[in-house]
Amino acid sequence: MCGLVGLWNFRGPIDPAELDRFTDAVAHRGPDGRGTHIDDNFGLGHRRLAILDLTEAGAQPMCYGGDDGRRYWIAFNGEIYNFLELRRELVARGHVFRSETDTEVILAAYAEWGAACLPKFNGMFAFALWDSVKRELFLVRDRFGVKPLYFGMIGTTLAFASEIKAFLALSKFSPAMNQAVAAVAAQNPLGIEGAGTETIMAGVFRLPAGHTMTVTAEASTRFVRWWATLENLPRVPARYDEQVEMFRELVIDAVRLRMRSDVPIGTCLSGGLDSSAIASTMAHIAERTGAGERSAKEWRHAFVAAFPGTVLDETQYARTVVGHIAAVPHVWTFNQDAALDLVLASVWATEEINAGINVPVWAIYREMRRAGVLVSLDGHGGDEVLGGYTWYLDWPAREVNRRLQDDINANVLPNILRNYDRASMAHGVEVRMPLLDWRVVTCAAALPVEAKMGGGYTKRILRDAMRGIMPEDIRVRRQKIGFNAPMMEWFNSGFATVMRQVFSHPLWQSSPFWNASELTAAVEQRVSARSWNMNDWSFGLTVWNCFNIVLWHALFVERDVSRFTTPRVA
Repeated sequence: MCGLVGLWNFRGPIDPAELDRFTDAVAHRGPDGRGTHIDDNFGLGHRRLAILDLTEAGAQPMCYGGDDGRRYWIAFNGEIYNFLELRRELVARGHVFRSETDTEVILAAYAEWGAACLPKFNGMFAFALWDSVKRELFLVRDRFGVKPLYFGMIGTTLAFASEIKAFLALSKFSPAMNQAVAAVAAQNPLGIEGAGTETIMAGVFRLPAGHTMTVTAEASTRFVRWWATLENLPRVPARYDEQVEMFRELVIDAVRLRMRSDVPIGTCLSGGLDSSAIASTMAHIAERTGAGERSAKEWRHAFVAAFPGTVLDETQYARTVVGHIAAVPHVWTFNQDAALDLVLASVWATEEINAGINVPVWAIYREMRRAGVLVSLDGHGGDEVLGGYTWYLDWPAREVNRRLQDDINANVLPNILRNYDRASMAHGVEVRMPLLDWRVVTCAAALPVEAKMGGGYTKRILRDAMRGIMPEDIRVRRQKIGFNAPMMEWFNSGFATVMRQVFSHPLWQSSPFWNASELTAAVEQRVSARSWNMNDWSFGLTVWNCFNIVLWHALFVERDVSRFTTPRVA
């Protein structure tokens, strides 16, 4: 939900017109409302995606606390799923609420507990909280970095925003590629989001997941890591059947909390284990136990991406789940020619160098917005939390849990979270991820390896927890495909047009990150022979990363894509 920005000029006033431009640079994240608040040389901006309390009472920036009720000001992106429980606790402590939002719960919780409120939140969140009395700024990012937050100094002004592209709206910001990051991205098919602070945009930094950043009027900055998964592990039962029962109840409750919404919700359904488990659990809750307080009245929408004639097509499995949960299917069918028009739009949305072409992800959430579904409960995170990739089966058992934490915190998951946040929020759609509920993640991290992988299966405990809840043939399905563009088929046909346009770009020809003549020849050989195949997948990802760097530079630095035949950016 939403997009936020802020400016703090330590040497003079801020320009209200510039704050307005900065705010509207994230309008796609919040098409339902906008607001700004200026306090001398500090300003907050917010674009609202209204999910909870659709009235003006939920507008942001929102204030709370102090004698006049205006001490604390917040701009918030995300959701606190357990806000009803926290609200009741705060009311018992004497707090009075004017809205039915989770945003106001954050403010009251901070007024009551300070930074100690953060571990109480079950949710995904990035927020900026301004203390007008102490003249102190508190920036926060959630445990696993589901929601983004970027910052940078531009002259004497601290700027922060939900997205990198917002910085382009600032008059004194000069976009430039971070050469060190680009060098890594050109050689790393997994992408570059990682756990570090540097981004592909020079001078723009990310607040790491599970961290806070406090800024004072003297321009001093303090970073604090407020969350570490391995320091918060629960005690799990010794018996496997009891572990399964514990895990099942956690997943069901994670889904239940995430069904809270005042607008229609749905699910992005691939037909794989994770997305099918979430969709099936939604039906299980709604039909057998009752969804509960503030749950969405409309939820039976399943959005499916079809890739006819390719190895990526999982439509038959998705339709099995659609029938099982009695959902309305919304199928988006990949068309190579039409998808070419979306390449630049997806690069613009993604903002960083992405391992893979993000067009299908971008397009499926566009279909959601067109159907009037504003919230999606998806299965992202299951592979990293539970060891879902097939290569995990080859790891030494003693290393699995440690290496899974590396994938969650640095290697794989951060890129996935970025991709899905940007692709969905490009259309004003919010993605919720029950398998990244902190209780599910810490439980999984505490489990022995054999609970995650056994009998030739990945994600063993999830499969057993879903027995009787999801279709049996999907529950025991071993095939792992993943939600990607059909890159090999596309490279053998229409995408060759984009490739050759990239080859003619000066950055491709002179880049220090690759040997242009050798790489061009290797690609041209395959394109001319139409010989790209699945054995080329890793090479194809590396090639795409290099293409991605050129397209990114044209969009974000040159601000000129006229040489490409797909110039539409949305």
